[in-house]
Amino acid sequence: MLIGVVFLMFFGSKSIPGMARSLGKAVRQFKDAAGDVQREIQESANVNLKDTDLNNTNIPKAPTLPPVVTPPASPKPADEAKEPEKS
Repeated sequence: MLIGVVFLMFFGSKSIPGMARSLGKAVRQFKDAAGDVQREIQESANVNLKDTDLNNTNIPKAPTLPPVVTPPASPKPADEAKEPEKS
């Protein structure tokens, strides 16, 4: 309330409606511009999705490597398998 009174005293009662109108127009233009940007981004995202064919069979497949076969481990000799006895 106090802010309104100070605002009225500073600007006068004749200029406040014009300033409010200008502020309203500015806010409306900002919202319209933000909506246009958002709509444009959404449309470009939709166009990109339509251009991308996920079932395209003309895409070359990456080469695959043969499976790695490891040779079986050789059995240890009987002497190495047992630990020496401590006395």
